[in-house]
Amino acid sequence: MSSALLLIITLLVLVLIGCPIVFCIVLSSSLYLVVTELRTLSVVAQRAVVGMDSFVMLAVPLFTLAGYLMEQAGLSKRLTDWVGKICGRVTGATGMITIVCCAIFAALTGSGPATVAAIGAIMIPALKESGYSDEASSGMLAAGGALGPIIPPSVAMIVYGSTMSVSIPDMFMGGIVPGVLIAFLFCVANYFIAKKEHVKKPTETYTLREIAIATWKALPVILMPVIVLGGIYAGIFTPTEAATVCVLYSLVLGLCYRTITLKILIETLKRTIISSASIAMIIGISSVFGLTLAAAKIPAMVAEALVPVLGNQLIYMLVLMLFLFVVGCLMECLAAIVILAPILVPIGLNLGCDPLHLGVIFCINLVIGFVTPPFGVNLFTAVSTTGTPYAKVVKGVLPYLIIAIATVMVLAFVPDIILWLPNFMKG
Repeated sequence: MSSALLLIITLLVLVLIGCPIVFCIVLSSSLYLVVTELRTLSVVAQRAVVGMDSFVMLAVPLFTLAGYLMEQAGLSKRLTDWVGKICGRVTGATGMITIVCCAIFAALTGSGPATVAAIGAIMIPALKESGYSDEASSGMLAAGGALGPIIPPSVAMIVYGSTMSVSIPDMFMGGIVPGVLIAFLFCVANYFIAKKEHVKKPTETYTLREIAIATWKALPVILMPVIVLGGIYAGIFTPTEAATVCVLYSLVLGLCYRTITLKILIETLKRTIISSASIAMIIGISSVFGLTLAAAKIPAMVAEALVPVLGNQLIYMLVLMLFLFVVGCLMECLAAIVILAPILVPIGLNLGCDPLHLGVIFCINLVIGFVTPPFGVNLFTAVSTTGTPYAKVVKGVLPYLIIAIATVMVLAFVPDIILWLPNFMKG
């Protein structure tokens, strides 16, 4: 018991003093191994390498590369043109275009910050021209970007599935309905915000021919998530192979549109390496932390202590969500998954929660942290993309944040909303 406390206290102290999360895990785990003499320190390096040596986790850098290639290929412009012609003359049409494009582009890249940067560069001038205030436009953009890690492919779901041995294709399917539902509710909120701010309606009208041309131009982009998810669930390829297909498809589109040059490709590869290296380190070290947690019997002790107190699934889910809402705005999403999931999820499983439902809720809760003050990464990306002060971005994102939290609460207590699509696909 004392050694388990040493592990937890050391980890918390290191996190609170601002030590990078990878070093927090390594140092606390190493100290535990030294004090208990359970294993030699060489196991740290060995387990880290084994943790990164995963075919499934290879999907992370590949999807990241695909996202960057799509961003550089100018696919966001084709999306905005197409959605703009489809939406027509609707109150708040420009905001609706922004949210829908964020949802579609998020499904292509799986990255919140990338979505904010790519869509924001095109839509922010249009939003302001339509009459949206700085806070409304930047807040909407930050919230729309949070759809990235919810709508598959999702790096958060890949890491969770690998960490907790849950089917990644099933998690992808489970994330589709929540992602689409939240996007729809964001559009509803945008409608009322647009009316409140007296945003002018678009005056342009488009012929069927113009809509058809825009659809044709955007069709290769729209087909991307269909190809990826359809291929995975049809058994044509694994999530990792799907990520490879994404990369090749994005590269071919970029070459066909003549937007990808050798210089851009090299720069994109550099960005991918930097981004993926940090994720790979967290994943590798999480293997060490998992070994240490199992040795200290912390998951078993926590479950034994809390199951009688929590009593049932309803109370457990409520406490879990409130806890993750707080953690999501303070800790990086992937780090929170590898640290907290092995401790908290077994409690829910002991209480009879569905593993898939619990996994999707766990990820969505943490993803909301992308737009939760004070440290939501999408908030800072929106600040840099739009030039709007941080305080205004936070004020603008609050209506969408409230909607997202309320929606996740409903999803948590009505599991069928998440589970029906994976169950339907299984027949």
